[in-house]
Amino acid sequence: MKKWQTCIMPAERRWIDMLLSPDASLCEKNQAIVVSRDKGKVEHRAINPQGQFDLRHYQLDGALIKQTKCCDYLLINDSRRKAYFIELKGGNIDEAIKQLEAGEQRCREELKGYVFFYRIVCTKARTHKVQDPKFRKFKEKCGPRLQMKVNCLEEKLD
Repeated sequence: MKKWQTCIMPAERRWIDMLLSPDASLCEKNQAIVVSRDKGKVEHRAINPQGQFDLRHYQLDGALIKQTKCCDYLLINDSRRKAYFIELKGGNIDEAIKQLEAGEQRCREELKGYVFFYRIVCTKARTHKVQDPKFRKFKEKCGPRLQMKVNCLEEKLD
């Protein structure tokens, strides 16, 4: 093939060099409940009513992304073009913010046109950490797209 010729690949072949290929997803396309769980008791549960949305679910930190620290999971709702970055944490909320931002940075290119949401599920939320200027700044930036809960965050996807 000459330099100036364009190579058009079938749609299914375009996923080969991408981090977020459908083959790497941890869930079925229309799975009813998707659980992101840490080694402990901390978990995020996403409810997909009647399996109406096309979902993909990835473990990022230590699985797909090994060279840097980032958020634990990414849940993608392809039907609504929404991406949920999920961090399961002990109590270090400052670290959770850094990891959420690192996950977003790493996946941003593959998620053009998607709206980003952020989820922090921790074993304990210390009041002084929630009032910390770093957390408050991140919360102001994200607004309602950021949710934080202790032990379990369950949400119905829309």
